[in-house]
Amino acid sequence: MLPTYEPDEKLCRALASVLSQAPPGGQMQISVVDDASKRSDVQALVNASDPAGRVELIRHDSRLGLGGNWNRAVAVARGDLVHLLHQDDYVLPGFYARMDEAFHRTPSIGMAFCRCRIVDGDNRPIKTSSRLRWTPGTIHGWLPKIAQRQRVQCPAAVVARSTYEAVGGYRTDLCLTLDWEMWVRIAARYEVGYEPRTLAAYCRHEANESARLATSGAVWPDLVQAIAINAASLPEASRAKLVHRSARWYAGSARRTAAKQLAQGNAAAARQTMSSVPRLLALAAHHDGHGTVGRSAGAKRRVA
Repeated sequence: MLPTYEPDEKLCRALASVLSQAPPGGQMQISVVDDASKRSDVQALVNASDPAGRVELIRHDSRLGLGGNWNRAVAVARGDLVHLLHQDDYVLPGFYARMDEAFHRTPSIGMAFCRCRIVDGDNRPIKTSSRLRWTPGTIHGWLPKIAQRQRVQCPAAVVARSTYEAVGGYRTDLCLTLDWEMWVRIAARYEVGYEPRTLAAYCRHEANESARLATSGAVWPDLVQAIAINAASLPEASRAKLVHRSARWYAGSARRTAAKQLAQGNAAAARQTMSSVPRLLALAAHHDGHGTVGRSAGAKRRVA
C-alpha cells in the first residue's frame, strides 16, 4: 500500500521496486492511496510505472493528512500482511520473500522488519540502520529497545492486518512519531520478527514530509508527546525506567542536533530545537529510572 500526497517521479521508483519482485497473479495487492493531491498527476505516474495496469489507484477528494491517509491505506488493504511504502522510499530485491518467510517461520509475530538503508534525494547512501541480531528471527527484549527510541523505518516494516485490527490505527494527533508509537504499541502485545539483511531504503531529502516538519519546528514537541503516550503501552513495573531512558536519550539527541545547527550558522533552528529540552528533562526527572516516580521537595511535578 503506497499512501501518497503530491508525489513526484520518486513514486515511479517505489512502484518499480515493488513490481520487480511482486508474485504473479493476484497474490499481492498493489495500491496507491492518494490523499487528495491537486498539483501532481498521480494517474500519469502510475501509468508510467505500470503499463500493464497491475497497480490500482484509490483517490479521495478530502485530505486526511499523514496519519489519516495511512489509516485509510490500511483500511482498504485486502491482504493478510500490510506494507506501507511511502512515495519517496523503495524496497530492495528479496524484501517481500524474506518478510513472508518471517511470518511463516513464526506465525504469532505481530510485525517484522529488516535493516534499512538511509539515502539522500539523489539516492546516495547516508547510513544503514544498526544490526540488531545476526540471524533472522524474533528479537528478544524488543519492547525496552523500541520504547527508548525509534529504530524502525516504515519502508522496512510489514505488519499483520490482524495486528492492526487488534491494536488500532495510527494516531492522527502525532505528526512525525506516529510510526514509532505504533511500533511500541505492537511490541507491547506481540513478538516482532527481524531480518538482518538490508532490504529497504528510506529517502531523506529536503522536500519530504519529515524535512518539512523538521523545518517547522514540530519534531521535538511531537517527540515529547510520543514519549508520554508510549508510557501507556509499557508494563507498570518498568514504565518509569523506560520513560526516563527515552526522555534522557532524546534530550541528548536534541542537544547534538542543536550543536550541528549552530555549527551550520542556523541559530534560530538551534533555539527552536533546544526549546523542547526542558520538557524532555522534566519527563526524565519525573521518573527516576528505578521504577518509581521522582519528587522535588515533596511536590508533584507537572509536565505540560
